[in-house]
Amino acid sequence: MSVLYGKLKYTKISLLHTIPFLINGIIYIFYKNSDLYKNVYLLIAKNVLVSLYIIYPFLILKMIGNFYKIKGYSLTIFNYNKKRTALIKLLCIMMTIHFVILELKTNLPLVISGTEPTMDIINISFLMILGYAISYVIVSEPRSLHLSTEKIGLGGFKKYDKSKLTRRLAEENVIKMNQVMESDNLYLNSELNLSSFSQQCDIPTHELSETLNGLLNQSFNDYINNYRVEEFKRIARLEKFKNYTILALAFEAGFKSKATFNAAFKKFTGKTPSQYIKESE
Repeated sequence: MSVLYGKLKYTKISLLHTIPFLINGIIYIFYKNSDLYKNVYLLIAKNVLVSLYIIYPFLILKMIGNFYKIKGYSLTIFNYNKKRTALIKLLCIMMTIHFVILELKTNLPLVISGTEPTMDIINISFLMILGYAISYVIVSEPRSLHLSTEKIGLGGFKKYDKSKLTRRLAEENVIKMNQVMESDNLYLNSELNLSSFSQQCDIPTHELSETLNGLLNQSFNDYINNYRVEEFKRIARLEKFKNYTILALAFEAGFKSKATFNAAFKKFTGKTPSQYIKESE
């Protein structure tokens, strides 16, 4: 949650972060009371801590995916808001690479003797590269760290002047909007617009628009086209649509024109539709 909202939010779920340390506390008790298996317990403790470097990137991807209503795990979620997710993307990539390095550093000497100094050098070199990479992002995209008080984190809320819309109400609106959109698959209607959608959600048009822009940092077109792109990807895998052209699939997913479809698909996946289809085969 802290990744999304840019501030620490302590809840009961936050206690889950203590589990690895509690496990290591238990391992330490066995370590202190054992003479024969000290090295084994030490190795297990190291691997427990190293595992955090791969667990947290997946949790971050899942949280951001849920925020944008995307299923599964994919780096393409960072295409939604490149400027405000630049540092988060860097964090996920670097933590994953560091996980591999630390796993090798911890376990490779068990298989190949004499590799400890080499892995130490690789680890130190990586940390230096990480420092340069973070510095580059801070310099080139300062707002990825230094956000204004109105925009905090990825899920920050920018309130319009003289608006009565609060973050809590905006979050409730998003939940309601998603439920209405998904329950009736409204995105399949190529004629759906902001006005008709707001009526079905029973949310004033200006409030719905402000919710999208202020909380999700999306226009209505981006919001609905996100659903349509995911629908295209879903039906493209189905046997009943195997003989459909790419454009026909796009129309089935709710798009109204080829240009809009191509632009939206590239924006949300980083690929052209033909590239995606070819890689999926």
